[in-house]
Amino acid sequence: MVNALRRRELSWKCARLFVSQLSAIHRKLGMVRLPCHTSPPSMNTSPTPKLIRAAGFWGLVAMCINAVIGSGVFLLPHESYQLLGPVSLWAPLLFAIPVFILVLCFAEAASHFDEPGGAYLYARSAFGDFIGFETGWMNWLARVTSLASLSNGFVLALGHLEPSFSSGAPRTAVIAGMIVLLTAIHIVGIRYGAWSIYVLTFGKVLPLVGFIVVALAVWKTNPLPGSWTLPGPEADWREAILFMLFAYAGFENVGVPAGEFKNPRRDLPLALLAGTLAIAAIYSLVQLGAMSALPDLSQSKTPIASAAAELAGSAGAVIITVGALLSMAGTNSGTMLEGSRMLYALALDRRLGPLGRVHAVFRTPAWAIAVHGTLALALAMGGTFRQLALLSTVARLATYLVTCLAIPRLRKLNEGFQTPGLVVPILGVVVSLVFVASLDRWKLLAGGLGLAVGAIVFVSSRPKSS
Repeated sequence: MVNALRRRELSWKCARLFVSQLSAIHRKLGMVRLPCHTSPPSMNTSPTPKLIRAAGFWGLVAMCINAVIGSGVFLLPHESYQLLGPVSLWAPLLFAIPVFILVLCFAEAASHFDEPGGAYLYARSAFGDFIGFETGWMNWLARVTSLASLSNGFVLALGHLEPSFSSGAPRTAVIAGMIVLLTAIHIVGIRYGAWSIYVLTFGKVLPLVGFIVVALAVWKTNPLPGSWTLPGPEADWREAILFMLFAYAGFENVGVPAGEFKNPRRDLPLALLAGTLAIAAIYSLVQLGAMSALPDLSQSKTPIASAAAELAGSAGAVIITVGALLSMAGTNSGTMLEGSRMLYALALDRRLGPLGRVHAVFRTPAWAIAVHGTLALALAMGGTFRQLALLSTVARLATYLVTCLAIPRLRKLNEGFQTPGLVVPILGVVVSLVFVASLDRWKLLAGGLGLAVGAIVFVSSRPKSS
């Protein structure tokens, strides 16, 4: 018995020595340090709850489509036609080009990481804690204002079926009910939140594909001849740029919950590219079908539903409106997932109270989800779809610019998806600066205020390592 105990103790010492030497070799080679235990592992240890990796490649493609296709395809054709006139037919295709350049930059950045954080993680790794925090903070502000904006868009679309829901107590009840429900779903678990996204993505895409097929088959009028005439000086290209960017925005947030993806470094870049191409095709064909059925989209605040009514009567309008409601609910579900994980990622490195905790039972950042939902609810009650959509677009510009600037430094971390040379990152920086240049002084002021608040939060909080 004594000899057996001595042999066991000697074996444990040998194992400790082997792991210690192997860890030293890894440190010399610049690799990840291996754990070296100084005592046998205890059966009574209670490890910190970890996030669950549940989403695969096709789930990420669905998340990308869901993150982008929200209110934009259903409501923004009205805004773009008001700003640009018949030439707005080409707006979805025209703005897909600069957006795809940005997507390439995000795909490359995502290929270097498998931790949660998205643009915050990319910026922090490239430029340090302060720039990283400011980037993540602006990204979170974009998410929370987007959730508030789309909640208002939801009641606008619902008003097509029942006008009383567009204002007063019914509006308040619908917005509050949706945000509270999504908050609860995402607190309960990532699988429930992810499946809500998959189901709602299917529910939003199916009516759009049906609308495209019917509109192009019927082809009531030909909008192409009038679309070649450039608008006059009354056209507001600045507002059009921001609204179309809002329509395509959301792809930058798909990488935020990377800690809950099965293989983010392999799957996420391809999912971003595939999802964005599918989105550009849907947007362009929907705009073409809508302008064919309803030549003047500025006359209806729900242009796709009105175009469907022209093609298939009230039943068509109802189907499209239901699709719009599912679309915005799905995007809000994705925004709840991505926005709360950004807040959680920020709290992982700073002392921000319980925001960096994972719920012991549900294995989700429950506090971050609750705070994200509560603030979005407050903004949704006090703002409009248009106001909040523009604020969301302004806030996300910092995310685009810093991520494109970070690419050369991120390439030194490890091998990953890479575009040739520096052409794409440079173009991404130029595109981002063009978007920034399109802002008027009030939007620049709003962006500066957001950065200032983020700086105050950064300075007033301490890093967890201190």
